[in-house]
Amino acid sequence: MKEKHFNFLRWLPVIASILLMVAIAIVSVVTVSELKKATYWREHTFQVILDAQAVEDKLMDAQDSLRNYARKGEPSLLLQYKNDTNSDFHEFNQLTELTRDNPNQQRRLQELSASIKAVFSNDNQVVGIYARQGAEAALRANESVEDADQYALQELQQFTDEEKTLLNRRDAAEQKDYHRAARLLVAGSILVAALLIFTNIIVSRQMARRRRAEQEQRELIDKLQKALAEVKTLSGLIPICGWCKSIRNDSGYWQSVEQYVRSRTDATFSHGICPQCTEKFEAEIANAQGKVF
Repeated sequence: MKEKHFNFLRWLPVIASILLMVAIAIVSVVTVSELKKATYWREHTFQVILDAQAVEDKLMDAQDSLRNYARKGEPSLLLQYKNDTNSDFHEFNQLTELTRDNPNQQRRLQELSASIKAVFSNDNQVVGIYARQGAEAALRANESVEDADQYALQELQQFTDEEKTLLNRRDAAEQKDYHRAARLLVAGSILVAALLIFTNIIVSRQMARRRRAEQEQRELIDKLQKALAEVKTLSGLIPICGWCKSIRNDSGYWQSVEQYVRSRTDATFSHGICPQCTEKFEAEIANAQGKVF
């Protein structure tokens, strides 16, 4: 029972270490998955900010091209304005696709879309005024609609600020996940190392205990072998005389029982007389004395 209890204690830390390592592996896989997800959303938010900046840049480029066209009337500037407008719509559509997961930002984009359409509608009016009334009238008309441009840019800036706030939150969440994973791995590794060290101590004690037992066993065997070497025994068929009880030795000579046993063992003899012989010899002595008298 004690040996079974010792074996249980020996294997318990090993089993605990294995289970702990499996748990750490599972948690690590889950944590890595969460980190990948957090990294994806952080990069996604960063891409939204870049696209919002691109929409703003294209919108400002379009307005600059329109003002230059109103001043100079060069067809290439009008073509540049149209290209900037088309690019702005393209960037805006990409921005809408990227923010489908965010209902709040989708509502902001709907309002922003209405503002940008109002800006481009005003721009078309300026182009028409230039064609009918000339550059001075077009410049005055363009100055009168600059408030719409500023309103659209303000809404776009609010949209970008919201994405930056979201990016900061996702950065903080990602850093938190990283630190939590690091703490988990460090703590788990330390605990596993402690369990393995404890297991090594138990195994070392058991090995020392077994070595002591084997040493004691060897010493006992040596003692037994030494004792057996010192023991002399009589065995086999012993030829003994039926009358005088002398024994024939291996050389063919007859010896008394005392001599035969003493030569083959460590036994010694002490002589005495048994009760039967005592009665016998007393009777003989008595008879001998009676005859003398």
